[in-house]
Amino acid sequence: GPGSTPEVETTAVQEFQNQMNQLKNKYQGQDEKLWKRSQTFLEKHLNSSHPRSQPAILLLTAARDAEEALRCLSEQIADAYSSFRSVRAIRIDGTDKATQDSDTVKLEVDQELSNGFKNGQNAAVVHRFESFPAGSTLIFYKYCDHENAAFKDVALVLTVLLEEETLGTSLGLKEVEEKVRDFLKVKFTNSNTPNSYNHMDPDKLNGLWSRISHLVLPVQPENALKRGICL
Repeated sequence: GPGSTPEVETTAVQEFQNQMNQLKNKYQGQDEKLWKRSQTFLEKHLNSSHPRSQPAILLLTAARDAEEALRCLSEQIADAYSSFRSVRAIRIDGTDKATQDSDTVKLEVDQELSNGFKNGQNAAVVHRFESFPAGSTLIFYKYCDHENAAFKDVALVLTVLLEEETLGTSLGLKEVEEKVRDFLKVKFTNSNTPNSYNHMDPDKLNGLWSRISHLVLPVQPENALKRGICL
């Protein structure tokens, strides 16, 4: 009956759909699965009229040939989720923090996310997750937990840039997911990396992985992309 679906929520979903349709028209190089899965997933989260039990976590990944497409699409999908609020998603880039002290980075990320979410932003894009100092990524327990996440009415879009040159279009989503998991395992628990092992053991990584891998989707290259400028 009247009042059962708040108008605000329908509008937020419609606004998101509009934005996603525009993106789909611009980015012709992507698999239909990227659009279908990410849209269904984020729409469901935007739409829930009951209290949300956890944030929506989307992980996008790509090979080197799609580095630009990964950067652009992750920001634009996160912005699309927030478009009804007319705010941009929070932006955090792991490559900016790669050489910093792990605990410092943890603190910075915590502040950037909590300040943004408290001040009305409801999405964040976290670029190049694989570049963060290993131990610092444990702060994402706080933001991505199934039950105890600090903010539940938000979406986080994480990106991982793989080391291979290209990602076959024939790969199934399960294989893509395993690829990302194995890559992060090497990145974060390699005992040759000074200090990484102290901060991040395989158990912690498994715990983190189960929180960030709700939906892992591959991004393909876009021929129309010029360096640094999104479509």
